[in-house]
Parts: sequence; structure tokens; C-alpha cells
Amino acid sequence: MNKHEATGRPSSPIIDAEEAQGLMASGWAAADLHVHTLHSYDVIPTRATDPLRLYHEARRLGMTFVAFTDHDTMDAYDRIGWTREGLVPAVEIKIHDPKRVGHTVHVNVYTLDRNQFREILRIARSARDIEMLTDYLKGESLPFVFNHPFWHEAGEKINLQAVLEISDLFPVLEYNMGRIARLNSQALRLAEAKGKGIAAATDTHVGEIARAFTVAPGETFGEFFESIGRGQARIVPADLTLARLKGETRTRLKQLFDKAGWISAKDSLTIDTGIALLDRVVTRMAKTQLWQMGRTDRLLERLLAAVSRTGIPGSLYFRSQRDLADQVSGFLTGAGAAA
Repeated sequence: MNKHEATGRPSSPIIDAEEAQGLMASGWAAADLHVHTLHSYDVIPTRATDPLRLYHEARRLGMTFVAFTDHDTMDAYDRIGWTREGLVPAVEIKIHDPKRVGHTVHVNVYTLDRNQFREILRIARSARDIEMLTDYLKGESLPFVFNHPFWHEAGEKINLQAVLEISDLFPVLEYNMGRIARLNSQALRLAEAKGKGIAAATDTHVGEIARAFTVAPGETFGEFFESIGRGQARIVPADLTLARLKGETRTRLKQLFDKAGWISAKDSLTIDTGIALLDRVVTRMAKTQLWQMGRTDRLLERLLAAVSRTGIPGSLYFRSQRDLADQVSGFLTGAGAAA
């Protein structure tokens, strides 16, 4: 008997969309578990990222559950209501534990209420203790996911030993559409080595909901998530490609410059393209009102559009992900993680 037969976990959880539709037709639930709306600080407030549009689009595409995981805010639920059919209150929490990890970690939390959200924020911002956070989530029986486990913020240095250790604290790791296949394969490898569930998600910031998703048995979201944690889920993944990265960059720049198409004001907007200089310029443009744009701002607009068309920013970011994937692969091999 091999280890997959012994544990009941599939040799590979990856399936295609047609196979997923068959499972959904037989009663399995589906969800894209990582979705950003215009309420995230790094999302441009257009109709495409309106939580109401995203909710209806996800349901149209067959998602049983819809979860908005905005950065450190649950304002999307106040905007459209907390009790729509299939809607799962959720949030993406940023925590920097200087002792245990040393770089920033993102955690998606589901089925929480306003009081639990406030306590989670307190732990993340004041206690800054990843184990205290996960202990609280377990004590409250809240489902949670280790998002893009090999990610760190610009200017930080990833601590792969810490990632290996803290993955034990999580029931589920994430396969993220914003990462290249070589990096996502390392997340799969880590999940298998640790006996953790794996969930696929878009992590969309431009409204591309349900392009990647997870299917699993379960009548309720709690049952669905428990199935993922037990390794009974299947994932329909999507990986970052250079063409997709270029396309998303063009989309975000178009949304940024078309301020007449913004459906709400934005006090601050930070864009993370992976290129620090480009991010600073884009952030400046985001803070400039359409009617206040001067000659210099319009020149910057044309310059950014021209730079984007060259594909250079995307190529540099893509290369950085390949380098990181090689680093992670070497580390996991040395640490004895399953090949």
C-alpha cells in the first residue's frame, strides 16, 4: 500500500475544469477562496472590483461559496450585506512576527464575525505572534489558510526555515494564481510533506474571480473546508505566466488612468507590481485626481503605458519568481521534504 492509499489523499489533487464540473454536478461544493475587492488598499475601485458584481459573477460561474479576502478589512460585507446565500465572511490578515518568522505572512480567515475580526487585528498588530494568532483561530473554530507560503514583502528576506516550521500551524496551504508553476509546485510539495490540505485560488485584484478554484464535498462551508484539510479536495489551478502578467499589468494601468470609471473615492492606493520604482510612480498617479492631472502627470501616464508595453517590468518580476522557486526547491530538498 502506498502512502496515498494509506492516507486517502490523491496522488495529485489537480484536475481540469471539465472534471470539476462533473464533481460539482454530483454535489461537491466549489469556491475561489482568495478574492480582493475595491476595499483592499491595492485594488483600483472600478466596477470590475465591486464586491456586488464579484458576488454575482462567482455565483454565475457555479461557485457554491463566495469569500472576499480584503487586506485587513471587512468593509465589503458592510457594502453588500453579510447574509447573502453562499457568502462567507472572510479577511486576509497581514502579520509580521519578528521573533518566529522575521518577514510578513498573510493568512486568510473565514466565517468570522466583527468581534473576532477586531481580536485578530489586535493580535496581528500588537502581539505580532503567529502562534498566538493560529491558537486563537483554532480556539474559535475558524477556518484559515497559509496564503502563498513563499511570499514576502519588498525589502524583506524570506526565512524558509520559519516557513517550513510555521506551516505545521495551518490546516491548509494555498496554490496561488499569482505565482508561477515552479513556485506553486513547491507549495504542493510542502503541503504533501506536511500532510496539509491544498486550496487553489485566484488572489485576484482586477476582478478575475473563479479562474482558479477548489472543489470538495460539504453541505456547509465548515464541512467543505474540513474536506480540504483532510486532503479530499481537488483544485482547478491557474499559474502565473508572462503573458498573463503583462495582461494584468495593462489592465491595472488602464483602470488606474481611467479615473472617470472609478465608482468610489480612494484615500490611498498602493500598487505592487514587483518593481519598486514603477510602484512609486503608479502610487503617485493613483493619488492624483483626474481633474488635477498636469502636464507632468500625463507624461508619466504615457511613459508607464509605454514601459508596460515593452514587457520589461513583467519579465523582471517573472525572473524573480523563478529565482525564488529555485531557492525554495533547493531548501526543501535539503530539509528532506517529499520530492
